Amino acid sequence: MALPLADDLTNILNVDEFATAVTYNGGSINGVFDNETVPVETGGYVSVHEEQPRLTCRTTDLPIIAYNQPMIINAVTYYVRAWIHDGTGVTVIQLEKS
Repeated sequence: MALPLADDLTNILNVDEFATAVTYNGGSINGVFDNETVPVETGGYVSVHEEQPRLTCRTTDLPIIAYNQPMIINAVTYYVRAWIHDGTGVTVIQLEKS
């Protein structure tokens, strides 16, 4: 049984709600961008943290996606490092700032 996500995604990916407009592949898509700072184990005694930028969007908005493609989000260029299609029509893209 398919999950009724279409209406929820429309609301979530609305730039007046939670989403941000992203320049990608010569066009624009909407996605929820977050840039969580997480601790990284470096084997030392000093606590180190790094940003983990990612974008959550509709899978159908990404007919072509490849490693190292640029995405401009909030006037900052990020590059695609990995992506996961979750099977429900949503894709999470792991990014790296240029």
